[in-house]
Amino acid sequence: MEAKTYQPVWRENFRVRSSDIGLNFVMRMSSVCSYFQEIAGRHANHLDVGYHFMQQSGKVWVLSRLYVNVLRYPQWGQEFFAETWPLGAERIFFRRDHRIGVGDETYINAASYWILLDLNSRRPSSVEIDETVLKTNAGKFAMELPANGFPVVTSAPCEIHRVKYSDLDQNRHVNNARYVEWIFDLLDQELLEHKIPTHFAIEYKHEVKSGDSVTLCIDKTNNQPLTYAVEGSLDDAKKVCLKAKIVF
Repeated sequence: MEAKTYQPVWRENFRVRSSDIGLNFVMRMSSVCSYFQEIAGRHANHLDVGYHFMQQSGKVWVLSRLYVNVLRYPQWGQEFFAETWPLGAERIFFRRDHRIGVGDETYINAASYWILLDLNSRRPSSVEIDETVLKTNAGKFAMELPANGFPVVTSAPCEIHRVKYSDLDQNRHVNNARYVEWIFDLLDQELLEHKIPTHFAIEYKHEVKSGDSVTLCIDKTNNQPLTYAVEGSLDDAKKVCLKAKIVF
């Protein structure tokens, strides 16, 4: 039987739906993250390391960190492409980069880090990704990672979000894009109507499940460029489950 030929880069075309946009008629950050997650899953399936294949081995992919740089956002009704490619393992993390664009122009670049989690031991696991794919993609970085980490959230306004049915994914954990919606709901509506984020980063530090309550705190850490830091905690703020940064 002829060996399967894998595509090093996975690319799909879409059109911006009304459900993807916000008040300013351009794609929301949560929608950007949803498209990245969707095509990452499809490419992983194509590479025979996707959800169903891993589930048979008692493992699941968990997003650890995501960094997004924005030049422009696709507008309502606009056709765009989304593409993704794996770059191999860095210690326990698997790096996968992404790009969204229109025509020949890049609009958004992103880098993501994933952990393959063993559901029995709750420890990171490993898997072999096609060597030819990784060699083809070697050095193909969509963006440079920011040198500084996530700002510290000090005394800041906080809200409590109780996890409900609409927040959950097929693994009964909070969907990655839902966290992004929670974060942007903390920001002032007028700000989001008149400014759009140029950089977004999020780190998922602990799983959040149905019935959990997450305390979300936001702090403005810089005026030039305008930067906000967000921290989410479980168990009465004793266990940090997420950190995020938004730059305008």
